[in-house]
Formats: sequence, C-alpha cells, structure tokens
Amino acid sequence: MNPTFYKITVCQIITLFGNAALRFALPLYLLRRIDSAALYGSVTALALVPMLLGTLAGGVLADRCHKQKIMAVLDTVSAIGMAAAAAILPAAPVTPLVLAALCLLYAVEGLYQPAVQASLPLLLDGAALARGNAVIQLVDTIDELLGPLAGSILLHALGLRGLLLLCAVCFAVSALWERTLQIPHAPAARSDQRLPPKALFLRARPLLRLAMVLALLNLAVVPAFTVGVSLLIVRYYAFSDTALAVTQSSMSAGGLLGGVLAGAFAKRLSLRRGTAALWCITAVCALLGLAVLPCVPAAAGYIAVTALAFCMMAAAALFQILLFTAIQAHAPTGQTGRFMSLITVCACLTQPVGQAAFGLLYGRFAALPSAVLFAAAAASIFINLAASHIFKKAVSFTKS
Repeated sequence: MNPTFYKITVCQIITLFGNAALRFALPLYLLRRIDSAALYGSVTALALVPMLLGTLAGGVLADRCHKQKIMAVLDTVSAIGMAAAAAILPAAPVTPLVLAALCLLYAVEGLYQPAVQASLPLLLDGAALARGNAVIQLVDTIDELLGPLAGSILLHALGLRGLLLLCAVCFAVSALWERTLQIPHAPAARSDQRLPPKALFLRARPLLRLAMVLALLNLAVVPAFTVGVSLLIVRYYAFSDTALAVTQSSMSAGGLLGGVLAGAFAKRLSLRRGTAALWCITAVCALLGLAVLPCVPAAAGYIAVTALAFCMMAAAALFQILLFTAIQAHAPTGQTGRFMSLITVCACLTQPVGQAAFGLLYGRFAALPSAVLFAAAAASIFINLAASHIFKKAVSFTKS
C-alpha cells in the first residue's frame, strides 16, 4: 500500500469521527432544549441540503484541484466553524446556531468525500485499489457506528461547548497532516468537464427510473426510521441519551451487515431479486408499528425498536448496494463518476422533504406513533409494486 494512502486513512478517521459525533450531539441538544418534533425534523432536513450541493460541487473540484489542498482547507474551515460556535454558544439562539453548525458539517462532508475517492486511483491500482476502497468504506462505517456513542458520552462529560472545542482541535490536527500529503494531480479533460448534466440524463433514461425507486423510498419510508427512532426513544419512551446512542449505533451496525451480505452474495444479487429487500423493509416497518403500540411495555418496545432498526438498515443497505451496482454497470462509458454523482443527488433530494414531513407527522400523532409507521408501511407496498414493474423494464434494457 502507498504510504500516502495510510495518511489519508488516519485523516479520514479523525475527520469523520468528529463529524459523526457532532452530527449526533447537535440535533440531540436541540431536541432537549426545544422539545419540538416538527422543529427537530425540519432542522435535520435542512442540514442535508448543503451535503447534496456539496456532493455535486465536490466532484468537479476533485477533478480540477489538488486533492490534499481541498481536504486541508475543508478541515480548517470545520475547525474554525466549530471553534466559533463554541465561542458564541452561551449567547446565541440555539436553533440558528445548531442549524448553521450542522449545515457546515454536512457541506464539508459532501465536498470532502469526492476528493478522497478521486485520490485512490492516483495512489493505488489493481487489487490494492479494491482493498483501499474497502478500507475507506470500513472507516466510514466504524465512525458512524462509534460516533453517536462517543458523542453521547462526551456531551454529558464536556457539555456541547466542550465537545465543539474538542472536535475543532481534531479537525485542525487533521488539516495540518493533510498539508503533508503527496497526491498526484491529474485534472479531467476539458471535454469531460463541460458535458452538461442533461446529456447524461438523455443517454440513460431507463437508469433514472431505478434512481426514482430509491428517491421514493427516501421520501416515504426511510425517514420513518431516521426521524422516528430518536423521537420514539427520547420523547415517547423518555429513555436516556445513551439508550438512543446504542440504538443509532445498532442502525450503523445494520448498515455494515447489509454491506457484508452484499459482498458475500454478490453473484446471486440481481434486479429481479431487489424487490425481496423492499418487502423486508415493508415488513420491518409494519412490525415496528406493532412494537410501539400503547399496550407494549416500554422496555420491550425499546428492545424491539433497536432490533428492528438494525434489520431495517441492513435491508436498506443491501438494496442500495444492489441498485447502485446495477446503475454503475450500465452507466454511459467514460462518464460513470459524474453520472453516479448526479444519480445519487437526485435520489437523495427527497430525503430532506421526507424528514420534515415525518417530523410533522410524529408531532401530530405524538400519542400514537404506530399510526405513522403503519402509514409508511402502506406507502412502501405501493413503492414495491412500482419497483417490480421498473425492474422488469430495466432488466430488458441491460440485456439489449
């Protein structure tokens, strides 16, 4: 392995760990202070918008600029931003401060990751490149797994101000190290840079229908878990922050399991079998609705929420990998990177809308959250039926 790759990996660990810890602690701090499901859902939804915009811009920057400079500048901006948030925390209004800090963190993540991914082919090749991608993915998963736990513990031990300062120091250390990286600079050809997005869409219209399935899932089903789990544990069950951190870490572990299963059964995965994962998601959503009925004891309900959230993320990760693999395999030749970036953003645009909507629904049906989950399960059934039809057409397209 290239020594520079190991340095990038260490920087990834530091940067993503601080990012994950703050992305857990900041919304939780807001929820505790404001106690509004609608506001919580709206803030978390708005914070995702900069990440989507950053992902689009990050791909272009990664092709045109020096990767190590991009990473160092972004970590420096994060360090300054978190230090400034800590400085004004006692006097500033809570909601604008949390929203601004989250927007900065998500925007940096969107800009940062394309630079890392674009660096790997310049440092590694052949089997080493495959292993390098696996390591980067593992680092991301582990940080998402341990970040909420660390965020909960540090939030209690240091308070939000102390946690912001600690993460600012982490970002600063990572930025200093990134300035020493030696990554070759290979700018993209001008013809590739200027190809308009509309041309990409017209060249592979059937693949956009596949992205539509993921977009609908992110709108009507996935937010029932990503927003609902926090509200169920903190407000409905009134459990501790540590209990919430354990559940969110189990969701990350479920995503890890989904990735492992996708790798283990890669030869058996196909679009025709993609609906099986979707029906698993529907079943998990309905079971979660049953688990949070008023007749179910709180302790049993919490265990069920944690276990079902784990299963949900495993099925969702498996389906997303299957879907993205199909899109990558048949994307226009020579434009796979930009095409996948556009598909990813289009599929994720519905997620902020879904989170805001489910925040309102959980606030409206605070005494009976199972009604929201049953509605999500019903929406999932219609998505599955539409997906089955889309998958059949996509299989015909890929064979032609």
